[in-house]
Amino acid sequence: MVGVVAAGGSGSRLSPLTNYINKHLAPCEPGKLMIDYPLKTMAELGLQEVIVVTGSNHASQIVDYVADGERYGFKKVEYAFQAKPAGIADVLKRINDKEQESDLLLILGDNYFSERIEVPYPTGKGRAVAWEFDIEDPFKAQKFGQAVRNDDGIVTDIVEKPTKTYSSRILTGLYYFPMDVFQKVRELTPSARNELEITHLLKLYLLEDRLTVLPVKGDWADLGEWDSLQKFWTSRGADGSAKWK
Repeated sequence: MVGVVAAGGSGSRLSPLTNYINKHLAPCEPGKLMIDYPLKTMAELGLQEVIVVTGSNHASQIVDYVADGERYGFKKVEYAFQAKPAGIADVLKRINDKEQESDLLLILGDNYFSERIEVPYPTGKGRAVAWEFDIEDPFKAQKFGQAVRNDDGIVTDIVEKPTKTYSSRILTGLYYFPMDVFQKVRELTPSARNELEITHLLKLYLLEDRLTVLPVKGDWADLGEWDSLQKFWTSRGADGSAKWK
């Protein structure tokens, strides 16, 4: 399995900080920057190869910081470039062809998971997996993607930033895809936002009955906005220990 960290974008939600540094290098606790968390998630799964996809906003800072990934325990770290924000699914179009012969775990560079993630399907099983989290304020669900369920709890649809809140559960920025994901990305067309939406990609798997949506164990945070980042800062002890919630 190859790990992919999406560390591009303009970082506009954290302006003016991001006028000077890449968003994913924002300090989060003593000795930890934002991108350390998704890389730690990859390392805990035992991944040996990671691709960091970064963008035009201070991209070289990411390369300088992550470097060869040795301190995380990776054998190889490669870098790809997304010139402008074009959607999470577009990140996969930036990956070299030689990497397209493996399943992959895609994680957003601003996502924090307090507990180890378990991927239930080994290579070749052909299912995609998305993880969701139950947030305290269901109205904030309209900022994220959601899995829509019927009365029996079966996922029937995947929607992006819904105008109607279906539940308090939102999709996080963590996704597992089998190796045919690259073929499916080529089937996508830009949304009204002119982006290749990750929810549209997930829906292709849902339509083939090949999508599993699992709950996140422990806590999760989108550290790419001020409210969440400030909450994270105030939830840490002086020694960096978690005091979440």
